[in-house]
Amino acid sequence: MNSGDTITKASSLPEADTRAGQVLVEYLIVTCVIILVVVVLSFLLYALRQNGNRVLDLVASEYP
Repeated sequence: MNSGDTITKASSLPEADTRAGQVLVEYLIVTCVIILVVVVLSFLLYALRQNGNRVLDLVASEYP
C-alpha cells in the first residue's frame, strides 16, 4: 500500500507543473493576441489618416 501512495503522490506533482505551464502558455497567447490587435489597429489608423490627408489635398487643390 505504501508504494501505491508513492505513485499517487508522484503522479500528482507533474500534474501541478503541467497546469502551471498551461497557465503560462495561455497568458502568452493572450498577450500575443493583444499585441497583434494593437498592431493591426495602429496600421488601420495610419491608413485612415493617409486617406484623410489625400482627401484634404484634393479638396484644397486649386484645380477648377
